[in-house]
Amino acid sequence: MNNIASTGKRIAMMTANGFNEAEFIALQKAIMAQQAQARIISSHNGLVYSDPKTGNGINYAADSQLSETLAIDYDCLIVVGGSEHIDTLTEEPHAIRLMRAFLRESMPILLVSEASKLLDVIGDTRFASDTSSDKNFVQSDCVLWSIDGSGLSSVFKGFFEIVSARQLKQDADNGVAA
Repeated sequence: MNNIASTGKRIAMMTANGFNEAEFIALQKAIMAQQAQARIISSHNGLVYSDPKTGNGINYAADSQLSETLAIDYDCLIVVGGSEHIDTLTEEPHAIRLMRAFLRESMPILLVSEASKLLDVIGDTRFASDTSSDKNFVQSDCVLWSIDGSGLSSVFKGFFEIVSARQLKQDADNGVAA
């Protein structure tokens, strides 16, 4: 993949306090390697913490609030795991709205480990039978699920190819020269 196709991709990383630090860092490195732009989307103003109880771990400033975020402003959505983080997002109406918007528009979504619970909340059962898979990821249409968070660098490369292919198709449909 060339950097011209990678540069400028807008990636929404939906987070809440209690996100999985290792998964977040692995994806952040993979995103930077592709020269894409990630924005942290959260229901919190200010900082989002990987370990909000002790203050240990990493924290990031939220770039945008979920209540003000639209799917159309991004090329794809990533949700890392972390049980506390996912429990918060499953109760957040704007997180549910954003997931539905990405699915409705067939926009690429990467879910890592427990993040697949967001699909359950909205009644999407595409991965219900894949919980005992011997693979480290499964894919259904535009949604990629990294089951246990292993091999995120290679999973992200495949995901990024989906994002780039979708953009190329949109450009072709709109008559934009490659």
